[in-house]
Amino acid sequence: MKSKLVSIALFCALSASLGAQSTNVNRAEDEFPGLQLLPPGSVVKGLSLPRYENHRVVALLQADELKVISRREIVLTAIHAALYAKNGEITTVDCKEAGYDFKKKAVVAQSGAAVKHPNFSASGSGVIFSTAGRMGYIKGPVRTTIRTSKKEK
Repeated sequence: MKSKLVSIALFCALSASLGAQSTNVNRAEDEFPGLQLLPPGSVVKGLSLPRYENHRVVALLQADELKVISRREIVLTAIHAALYAKNGEITTVDCKEAGYDFKKKAVVAQSGAAVKHPNFSASGSGVIFSTAGRMGYIKGPVRTTIRTSKKEK
């Protein structure tokens, strides 16, 4: 009887762990396969990750340090990201520290952040950016400058 209870307990534990590893749960290795080699607590210094589309660089993420918190979360420090548009415009994002949650597909920065674009700049006390919805919010207080391309006569 005792071995039957142990078998049932082991089956329940195994089922629960396999359920947690289903394809419906986003993990770091789903988006960045190289992170599966780094156990939680790992630290990588001097990170530079380019992103390409059709043999063209569309983004470059640089950070002084990447720390793996868990299989679902990483933290980056001293971040500089550049987004390159087809028309040659470059948008940059700078932040002291931000975390990325792979399950929520969201970047969250609780420290100062700045966004610069040829037509505007904005800075605030933090940032929330949904990579799934491609929508971001700058936490206040926010300072924004909008530049117009009005030609002087």
